[in-house]
Amino acid sequence: MKKKSRPGMVVWLVGLVLWFGVASAFADDVVVYTENYPPYNYLGNDGVVEGLATEKVHQVLEAAGLSYTIKLVPWARAMFYATTKKNTLIYTITRTPDREEEFDWLVPLAPSSFYLFVRADDPRSVSPETLLSGQFQAACVTGDLTCDLLGWTGIPKENIVVVANSRTEDFRMVVANRADIYVSDLAVNARLRRKEGFDPAITRPAMRIEGKAGFYLASGLGTDVTLRDKVRNTFLALEKTGRYQLVDTTAIQRTQDNN
Repeated sequence: MKKKSRPGMVVWLVGLVLWFGVASAFADDVVVYTENYPPYNYLGNDGVVEGLATEKVHQVLEAAGLSYTIKLVPWARAMFYATTKKNTLIYTITRTPDREEEFDWLVPLAPSSFYLFVRADDPRSVSPETLLSGQFQAACVTGDLTCDLLGWTGIPKENIVVVANSRTEDFRMVVANRADIYVSDLAVNARLRRKEGFDPAITRPAMRIEGKAGFYLASGLGTDVTLRDKVRNTFLALEKTGRYQLVDTTAIQRTQDNN
């Protein structure tokens, strides 16, 4: 006599097939893009992308059971790929109102702490009032978030010089006395200055840009919804059990202050 299949077993088998179908669909297709932005993400001595945010990305994607590749590219290229290619992710991207509808914000990685920096020997007070009055000339790099952040401060557009060179050309313009202000995350600034051979004390943080936009692992809206949900739900499960915490930026700053 032929045995009847149990309904519960059939449901379980269907679910297993679907799970393996999802896993195999993303087995080799997930590419994660980021840029050189130490200490959050940077290329290590062995040619592998490292960093505090990178560790968080590994934690979530490995817990999700995904096979993936992290690639470090110029930021404009990372943004282009994330919004035009399928099954791509991007980090460390700042969540802003202008970007809100363009990306799916999957995993918070770290709080952001952006400041306006000036030369250390510039004694002028930086405030919303002095910025609005046009006393300062600011610099930012084309296509970079810092140009948007300068706009939030109220500084007149005609007082913002947009440069199209390297990511740190805005800082170099300030040091060369060709501009007065550039924007950087507080936890990143000292690391970048040392990497370029400068004493971080050559500039000082003059005013914090209000708002907690935060750094995220995100995806473009063209990335498969199943993949997005898998990453988001994995993060939520890790967070619920206390196994996931944001990058401690205060610890970064304490370490830099002691160096």
